[in-house]
Amino acid sequence: MTFSNLIRLGGLAAVLAGTLLVLAELLYLVIGLAPPSGPEYFMTVSYALQVGFFLLGGLLLLAGLVGLYTSQSEAVGVLGLVGFAVALLGTGMILGFFWDNAFATPALAQTAPDVLEVGAPTLVNLGVVLSFVLFALGWILFGVATLRAGVYPRAAAVVLAVGALLAAIPMPFSFILFAVAVAWLGIALLTGRNTLTDESA
Repeated sequence: MTFSNLIRLGGLAAVLAGTLLVLAELLYLVIGLAPPSGPEYFMTVSYALQVGFFLLGGLLLLAGLVGLYTSQSEAVGVLGLVGFAVALLGTGMILGFFWDNAFATPALAQTAPDVLEVGAPTLVNLGVVLSFVLFALGWILFGVATLRAGVYPRAAAVVLAVGALLAAIPMPFSFILFAVAVAWLGIALLTGRNTLTDESA
């Protein structure tokens, strides 16, 4: 497999990541904007699907980010490298949040439901906030660097930066714009609609 094909696999990962994150957000239409907080809710099929989509989408997002960066690494310069590094760190950190929602929370709902009623300790809440701030900051920088590089559609880069800012807000549908931008960039990479991939193909 050639290097350009590996990069395009990163594009496929970005498309799938964006799709899964959109699906996870759209499940709020089924669950409701203010889902019940009782222990039983964390053992429902709809909850399992949503957190599963978020977790798998986040995992694929890491591979997508690597592909999106590698295909334009020279063009994005230092700003792109910094954005890539911070976005990689932030995405890795929020994966812990998604993993906790997918596995630890349902386990607590079964074995220690009272713990869920108390709420998370302050240190955990600080960790969640830090994770999402790093995630947003990294992807905003990456989006700005991508816009300046001009390798991908400029509108997609703008939507990525704006979507990353919204994704840091803890509310339903906040990830949709970001997810659409990631899938958009992934399609551009997968189909070879960027100059660096075309030159290396």
